[in-house]
Amino acid sequence: MPSTRGRLSRQEKQAQTRVRLLRSAELVFAERGFFAASLDEIAARAGFSIGAVYSNFESKGDLFLALFEEHVAGQVRDYLELFAAGETLDEQARGGADRWMRYLDEHPDFFPLFLEFAAYAAREPRMRAAFAARLGAFRAAFAGMIERGAADLGIELPDGAADQLGLVVNALGNGLALERLADPDAVPDELFGSVLALFFDALAGAARANPDAGPQPRATRSRGEARE
Repeated sequence: MPSTRGRLSRQEKQAQTRVRLLRSAELVFAERGFFAASLDEIAARAGFSIGAVYSNFESKGDLFLALFEEHVAGQVRDYLELFAAGETLDEQARGGADRWMRYLDEHPDFFPLFLEFAAYAAREPRMRAAFAARLGAFRAAFAGMIERGAADLGIELPDGAADQLGLVVNALGNGLALERLADPDAVPDELFGSVLALFFDALAGAARANPDAGPQPRATRSRGEARE
């Protein structure tokens, strides 16, 4: 019987085509920006015709969203690992904030591209809904950090408060990225983490000042100590 080793199925070929298009789009978007990038150039860089793009993506916006989804998944995974490694809420917040500032330094093309797509999505209802859904993963990660940290401090947050605070943390990070884009020297690397630390210190102070509001704050765990 003839060997079929080395042969790719139709689905495998399509998956490879999609990956090559995504990597090509990543380069073209970074060089041209969202609005100036063309699907023709993306296809050509990947070694395909424009038909290959439309076989995998409905529009340039959908192609960008697929790339952004990859970015979100990678970033959220990194944040969750940092949060799990942090002994205290302060360490978790600083770790996540510092990771974001490093990302901006390591990928200087990302945030201008993010702003372009945000402006585009705001005018396209379908894109806006899809964009918001992906941003929601960041807010959920930060909300989880806040909820766990508040519990460690003995604070029972009102319903929905962690989600709202997660949104504020995400917005603060994006706002500082915008300020840094305009004036890099005005936004020190440690500023985001320092602001979050101040906020969570205030939460801890509230817990100490109002011991009758809920359980007493737990003692800070030493490294390696098991969680309750």
